[in-house]
Amino acid sequence: MSHCKALFVVDTPAQIFNLKEALDAYKVSDYDIIICDCCRADAYAQLRNQISSLAPSNVIEVPRVEGDVRDRIAIYAQHLPWLKQQNYSLIFFSNIRQQWQRDIVCSLRSAKAVLMDDGNATLMFYHFLFRHQQFFDFPVDSNQYRANQAAEIRMQLEVDIQQPEMLELFTIFNLEQLPWLSVRHNPLSELKKIHNQLDEQHILFLGIGAVELKYMTPESYIQLLRESAELFPDKKFIYQPHRISSIELVERIAAETNFTVMRLNKPVEEWLRENECPPATVVSFFSMALSTCALCFPALKVVSLAPKLDTWHGAMNSHVWNMTQCNNLQIIEVIMNYLRQDLRVEVIDI
Repeated sequence: MSHCKALFVVDTPAQIFNLKEALDAYKVSDYDIIICDCCRADAYAQLRNQISSLAPSNVIEVPRVEGDVRDRIAIYAQHLPWLKQQNYSLIFFSNIRQQWQRDIVCSLRSAKAVLMDDGNATLMFYHFLFRHQQFFDFPVDSNQYRANQAAEIRMQLEVDIQQPEMLELFTIFNLEQLPWLSVRHNPLSELKKIHNQLDEQHILFLGIGAVELKYMTPESYIQLLRESAELFPDKKFIYQPHRISSIELVERIAAETNFTVMRLNKPVEEWLRENECPPATVVSFFSMALSTCALCFPALKVVSLAPKLDTWHGAMNSHVWNMTQCNNLQIIEVIMNYLRQDLRVEVIDI
């Protein structure tokens, strides 16, 4: 095996599946990992736990910092001098909407940049950005003083933000290559499993963050769950909340539906792989896990429920984090259009 040294820039536990696949696909013999406590809920704790199963040469942990802009940039930029000395051939990153990831990737210009899937956001990036030869889309800071300060600090710390000329996408999605975007398939081979036994009585329902993202009210979401259950008479539902779901909403779902709530401290794909007799059917609306489950667990039936697009009416005006080219309703439409083309996923209009 030829020597190939890589850096992985990650911030969610699900990225560890992609990391393991990349080690094999790209024949990586030596690698470092840098992680940052910048996400919601318990993602960072889960990420640290997942990393314990790996054998990187170095792990750099970037703690959460709030307040002064210098501190928030310096907390990760301080590692750039050392990172630049490592002569990485490849730099894998997982979230183009995180400025700390953008800054590291753009600053290590000698390494080939590879973006791993960031959930369904990959489809959004491809449709609204990559097709137009754009890799990043951070909104302009409305506070000009703060924007100037951040630019000055990046200059002082030798942080580059100019996007690379080429990008590679390591993805489970079936997407066409572009002149400036190469695409390599991620088979998720480590996750794959053919289950010999299935629990036909139970359905695993994967929740989405529709309430927290202000796509709809709690009452509307709970009613949608009730209507969804009616499509599967005589079945028992296990509800796995989205990681951003509030405790209050989850408690209401448990009290106001017939769903049994299951809170996992690991990605649902890992739970399914470890389960010798999982629910025979996985259902959601447009969760990324529909695509990963359909790819990894061929014995399971994977179903996407598709209410009319205006069901998510609040998505048109809800905040799209660090993206300017689209609204959330357009993003949902892109995802649903893709799911309808995926022969491994059954789409049911409701």
